[in-house]
Amino acid sequence: MSPDHGRTVTASIERDVTAPADRAEAAADSAQALYGSMIVRVTNRLATETLAFAIPLLIFNATHSMAWSGLVLALEWTPRLIGIPIAGPLVDRFGSRTCLLAAEAVRTVLLTCALIGIVTRPDAWALLVALAFAAGTFGQASYIAVEKLGVEINGSKSMAWMQSTQAGIDQMALVAGPFVAGVLAGQGDVWVLSAVLALVLISGGLCRRLPERPSGMRARRSTWAELTAGLRGVMRYRALIHIVLATAAFNLLAATILGITPAVVEDRFGRPTSYASIVWTLGATASLAVIIVMTRVASRMGILKIGLFSGLIACLAAVGAGMASGFAIYLVWTCLFLASEGAFACFLRIARARVIPVEDFGVTVSAVVLLVAIPYPIAGVLVAATPLRDVPVLLTVCSIACLAITVFSFSRLRRHSLAAP
Repeated sequence: MSPDHGRTVTASIERDVTAPADRAEAAADSAQALYGSMIVRVTNRLATETLAFAIPLLIFNATHSMAWSGLVLALEWTPRLIGIPIAGPLVDRFGSRTCLLAAEAVRTVLLTCALIGIVTRPDAWALLVALAFAAGTFGQASYIAVEKLGVEINGSKSMAWMQSTQAGIDQMALVAGPFVAGVLAGQGDVWVLSAVLALVLISGGLCRRLPERPSGMRARRSTWAELTAGLRGVMRYRALIHIVLATAAFNLLAATILGITPAVVEDRFGRPTSYASIVWTLGATASLAVIIVMTRVASRMGILKIGLFSGLIACLAAVGAGMASGFAIYLVWTCLFLASEGAFACFLRIARARVIPVEDFGVTVSAVVLLVAIPYPIAGVLVAATPLRDVPVLLTVCSIACLAITVFSFSRLRRHSLAAP
């Protein structure tokens, strides 16, 4: 036996001994990164949702006007739409972890300024709105980063499990967000801003412990060039076009119900505005229950069936909410709507993850999020222009439009493959 052969055998034995340990360590690191990213997502989304639900309540408490609530909804989403196309290219260029850290750092500064301002000038709610909206812009931008984190860090889990779990996390934020917002809004602006600031600080601190994935440095292009590249990515995949259409229609209904709920609860049913948080908390709880079921059965049921049936149920529930003659009935219909929203969120995430390639995920999903978020300011304008007595008509017209788009989009989706490109 030659010396070289002896060294080869020895090296082979060493590899056989150390490989399992290395694989075990790599698996542990992968699991730690996976669950770490989920915790970051929880705190990030909870901060964003709490702020999103608290602001309309604070404004309605200050003005007692549905017109102001609708206008605030429109103004709240306009700067967010500006942040979306900027965030996608930056995430692809610099990495999701780096961009999320930057967004949380900016939100920390803005929320601190808002907190200082509202403490020194308690009656300056306009300052609160302006700074909170700016913080919401970067919160929406951080959404792109946490979305890509979920695609990059999935460990040994399937795509359906990962996307359904992330949808569940978002719905958990929708459960806790309205509750926290309703409770804290009754205590005052300072409590709301302090809670959101604490969540942002926790999110940023936890994000520092996540590994940075290679960003695959993209060629530097202008924001407009990146946005048009993302829009071309949407147009490249015909299935994605119809996914965007159906989601935008769904969001129009969701935003309209969000905008009218404080006024409907207080002025139409004679309940305190804090009951609006009860509506959204119970509805989001129903949504979370649906998502837990979807996590287990999505791969067996088929995502097209889930998306179609949830869209149809949402249209029916929105009409029922508009026609409701009492608070309890309104609560039931809204819970049904939000439950269907949970199922639709599973459809959206799984379908989107299958269609969009990872290397273009940030720039393409930013275009998708931008397109599906456009109905929010539109709904705000509609709510601001609609008298309270005409709310049933508004929801009925929006539901009919949503129904037509949903049926058309899913009839087209049946002709396209949703396999990963």
